[in-house]
Amino acid sequence: MAYKDLVHPIRMYGKGRSAHVGIHNYVKPSVAMTGTAIAGGVTEAEIVTGGETIILTLTNGVWEKNTTAFNAARQAMIDGMDSAQAEAAGWDAEVKANEVVGAVVRTSDAVVTITLTAAGSYVVTADETITVTIPAALMEGQLETLGAGTFVVSEGA
Repeated sequence: MAYKDLVHPIRMYGKGRSAHVGIHNYVKPSVAMTGTAIAGGVTEAEIVTGGETIILTLTNGVWEKNTTAFNAARQAMIDGMDSAQAEAAGWDAEVKANEVVGAVVRTSDAVVTITLTAAGSYVVTADETITVTIPAALMEGQLETLGAGTFVVSEGA
């Protein structure tokens, strides 16, 4: 385990209070990925229709509370959902490239919900594996990205 995974240079005490700078114990955040796009898998047809959810729940961390900073970083969250394949009309070309930032919503200090909009031109010839990476800018006090995991979009109806 790296030194940077054990300490955190800044810790805030209380809402709106000053930061205490120094070496503090640090537990690296982890994330659980759930939602309708994850539980039981998701099909190509469901991506085309839209409305599928990806719910990211942080443990030992919180999402950026500054609304302006969070809103500015939402595109980075969308960009962090990357396909392992390179389909001409696949995830990267049709979903990631066209998703609206309003699809990414902080629903609590620990939960972000992404509701995928319809992607009518999405077509794949084989199952597509999507890796979700959370940018550090979306989490308070984080210096590194956080891997949330993968899910598979099944080809066909």
